[in-house]
Amino acid sequence: MENEYSIRTKKFQELMGKKGIDVAMIRDRYAFRYFTGTSWDPPALLIPVEGGPIIFAIEEEIPELRQKTWIKNFLPYRDVKVLINSVHKKVDNPVIGFNLDIDSSALLFSMFEKIHAKRKVVDVHPLIMELRMFKHPSEVEKIKKAGEIAVKGMEAVMKIIKPGITELEIAAEAEYAMRKAGSEDIFVYVNSGNPRVHAKPRAKKVEEYVLVDLMPSFEGYYFDFARTFILKKNERRKRALKAVAEVHKRLPEFLSLGKTFNKVEEEVFKTYREFGFENEYLYGFGHGVGLRFEETPILTIVPGDRMKPVKPNMVISAGHAPLSSVEIGTIKIEDTWWMKGDGQAERLSDFPLIPEI
Repeated sequence: MENEYSIRTKKFQELMGKKGIDVAMIRDRYAFRYFTGTSWDPPALLIPVEGGPIIFAIEEEIPELRQKTWIKNFLPYRDVKVLINSVHKKVDNPVIGFNLDIDSSALLFSMFEKIHAKRKVVDVHPLIMELRMFKHPSEVEKIKKAGEIAVKGMEAVMKIIKPGITELEIAAEAEYAMRKAGSEDIFVYVNSGNPRVHAKPRAKKVEEYVLVDLMPSFEGYYFDFARTFILKKNERRKRALKAVAEVHKRLPEFLSLGKTFNKVEEEVFKTYREFGFENEYLYGFGHGVGLRFEETPILTIVPGDRMKPVKPNMVISAGHAPLSSVEIGTIKIEDTWWMKGDGQAERLSDFPLIPEI
């Protein structure tokens, strides 16, 4: 009986066939979950262009893993050489695919290439993301649930924010609340000083303002959610926060179907220019959200993605790029948006853009 995971696998096999790829080895946990429906470490999934996929696992772990996935074929191993060498035995002189995600292990890929030196090895990550960019309704529901967890984390933070508390204390409170609400993998950024975009929390005391960026997951799917709190009066900083909020209010107008993301960015930039912050804006207003809290289209670090058009069933984190300068620090509001089938952009949380504390 077909399910959404087996359908995804068949669509991927069709893309493999069009590219002349005989077999693909999946070694990252995000794509592993996308095709199998579950997470497992270490992830190892072999997808041939025809026939059923195969999961490699330690023999004693197979019974539990079998209960978590639709896949029926398992190959036990105790030596990683068995896993790697099994790839080319499936077909003669194959073109072998390997999934190179943004944080894939260079060591693992290098070893894989050396072992298959006489065969053609190609990156299948773009093919996988061609599918993952568009979310199934069940994926959207998990992202929404992660959003509910993110709100609980932010509400917990709001109860303790005050001058003198440290960034680490804020992060700890947020993570505790989100784990208690059911999140497994969590990323938390906090910044209260000079400009820092991806700000891991420090033992620094909060004084004038604080930016809190929460990325909890639910059943493997993330939500990206950030708010900035101003604790000490600063008119320039206050106006910057108002400008960021205005961008979010206008996003349903900007995110129209068929418009390329670089055109959306132009509208975002015009808004900041209206408020006098064109020099503080960092390019790359958003990115995709799903099995990773930052995935294709990644408008900040993959320039080619900016030419992709806005399409139904994309889930986009808008507001990723902040306003940033020595004068104002880093000011950001980030929320996760869903492009619905009717072309309407829906913000997946109703949390205030500028909450009062």
